[in-house]
Amino acid sequence: MASRFTFDGALMFGFRAAHARAFPWKYALAFAVVSTVLSAVFAWVVKDTLFGFIRSVEQLDQSGIDDPAIIFRAMFNMFGSLIPTAVIASLVSLVVWAMFMTATQRRYIRDEDFSIRFGPDELRMMGAGFVWFAALSVVYIVPLLVMLPVFGLITDFYHGDITEEQMAMSMLGRAGIVSVFFLVTLPVYVFFATRFSPVFAMTFKEGKITFGDAWIASRGRFWPILGAYLIIAIVGGMAVGFASTILEMLVTPVWVNSLGVVDDVSDLESLFTPAVIAGLLVYTFIRYFLSGLLMHFVNGPAAFAARHDPRGSVDDALNVSEFD
Repeated sequence: MASRFTFDGALMFGFRAAHARAFPWKYALAFAVVSTVLSAVFAWVVKDTLFGFIRSVEQLDQSGIDDPAIIFRAMFNMFGSLIPTAVIASLVSLVVWAMFMTATQRRYIRDEDFSIRFGPDELRMMGAGFVWFAALSVVYIVPLLVMLPVFGLITDFYHGDITEEQMAMSMLGRAGIVSVFFLVTLPVYVFFATRFSPVFAMTFKEGKITFGDAWIASRGRFWPILGAYLIIAIVGGMAVGFASTILEMLVTPVWVNSLGVVDDVSDLESLFTPAVIAGLLVYTFIRYFLSGLLMHFVNGPAAFAARHDPRGSVDDALNVSEFD
C-alpha cells in the first residue's frame, strides 16, 4: 500500500492517471470559458467605479489639489464601495474553485472523466478551501498591518510634520520587518502547506473535511510531494510565463497605439472598442486555459499521496472490487 507511493509516481501522476489524453484539455477549456466570462462580468460591474475614481483624481489635479490625504480618502472610498462586489466575487470564485477542484479529485481518486456539477462533494470542498485560504490570509495580515501606517507617513511628510529622512527611515524599517517576517514564516508555511496538501483529495476520498487524515497521508512523504510539486509548478509556470509573454507581445502594440489618442477619462472610456475588448478576452481566455492546465497538474502529487493512503490504497480497493 504505502510502498506504492514513489517520487516518480507523484511527479507523473497527472500525466498517467485515467483519461490522461482528454481530461486535462476538457478541464482547461471549461475553466477558461467560465473564468473568462466571470472576469468580463466583474470588469463590467466595477468599470464605472474605477472610471469615477480616475475622474475624481483628474479633477483634483486640475484644481491644483495634491494633498495625499484627499487622494487616499478618494481611493479608500472607492475600495469601500467595491466591498459588496468583492464579497460576492469571492464567494462565486470559491464556488467555481470548488467545482473544478472536485472535478480534479474525481479523476485522481475515482478515475472518472471530466464533469462539472455542484453537490455535497463541492460543498465539503468549499469548506476545506475556506479553511485553507483563511489560514493563508493570516500570513498577509501582519505585513499589511505593518505597512498600513505608510499612508499616514506620506501625509505627514506632505504637511511638513516629519522630514524626508524620517519618512524614508520609517519606510525602510517597516519594509525590513516585512522582509524578515516572510523569511521566517516561509519555511513554516511550506512545511505545513506540504503536510496538509492532500486535504482536498482526502476530503473527496473520505466524504468529510479531514485535515487530520491529510497529515497522515503525507507522513514520511514530505520531500517527494514538495519536490514533485515544485518541478511541475516551476516548469509549468515557466511555460505559462513564456506563452503569456508571446501573447503580450501580440496584444501590446494594439493597446499602445490606442493609448496614444487618450488625453482624458472620456477618451479612456472610448478606448475600449469592440476590437480591443475582443483582443483582451482572447488574451484572458488563453491565460486561463494555461492556468487551468497548471492548476490541474500541480494537484497531482498530493492526490497521489491521498490515493495511496498508508492505511488503505484506493488501488487496492479497486482491485478488490473487481472480484465483487
